[in-house]
Amino acid sequence: MKPRIIIALFIAMAFILIIAFSGRVQAQTTYTQYKIQLNSDGSAAWTIIQVTSLNGTVDTFADFQQKATALVTVAAAQTQRPMSADDSTFQTSTTITSSDSKTTEYMFTWLNFSETLNGQLIVGDVFGVSGFFNQLYGDGALQINYPANYTLKSVTPTPDERDDSTQTLQWLGTQFFVGEQPSIILVPQNQASPNSGQLPNLLIGTVSAIAAAAAIAGWFLIANRRRRQNSKESTAASTVTLLETEEEKILKVLRSNGGSAYQSAITEQCRFSKAKTSQLLSALEAKGVVQRYKKGRDKIVNLNEQAKGEK
Repeated sequence: MKPRIIIALFIAMAFILIIAFSGRVQAQTTYTQYKIQLNSDGSAAWTIIQVTSLNGTVDTFADFQQKATALVTVAAAQTQRPMSADDSTFQTSTTITSSDSKTTEYMFTWLNFSETLNGQLIVGDVFGVSGFFNQLYGDGALQINYPANYTLKSVTPTPDERDDSTQTLQWLGTQFFVGEQPSIILVPQNQASPNSGQLPNLLIGTVSAIAAAAAIAGWFLIANRRRRQNSKESTAASTVTLLETEEEKILKVLRSNGGSAYQSAITEQCRFSKAKTSQLLSALEAKGVVQRYKKGRDKIVNLNEQAKGEK
């Protein structure tokens, strides 16, 4: 065989191997989501969800603890605020979620994550750390929940999804969040108002009314307690069945549109609310069934290849 032909074959084989290896590495992590639960005392409970292939590499408990602790240390130095990672809260767990994927959850509590000023919670200065999320697990979906006894005063950048009833803010990617000097300001719901001097008299009447109502309601509570307890299991089963049915409606719409559709179109065709559609799609993303990408004011939802073939 001529030398030129041998060299050409060698180059072609090397190129194929590079592409194959690159594709395998990219397939190891198919979905990453950061969930941050803000607490009234300024701490934040972190949960990081990674969906990877079965043979994908994930961090050990020690690796995760070292990675998170290092980030908190850098943030404390940059913000000049005392903060730490609570060593007693670190947890990791991995479960097999399908025939070719697994889900790993990393959890810890970040003490003094938020600034507290005059009763307000202010979030944002820690994200000034260069490459903040790259020091953890890179870009991914971001969900921030704030305490039920607080009201959202302002948020920057504007979240892709916002649900005040569940105190939830969501961004499709951390790149859309940290790139715009993020800031979240929360105000206590019971913060004093100009008419606060009238509260004592109002409270007396309110307490009396509540006491009377409680006496009346007590009888009904006792009478219905057993009935509620007996129906609890059947209600839970109905909820699971309904959720599965609603997810299947979304998958049916995607398959009928060739595996891709706008989120607004899914909302319209399934006759769901925007918030409900977002919650269902977030659950499907966590399972590695779909992926969402921002496009203008809407999002494109793509069905993963394996899910396209399922009926």
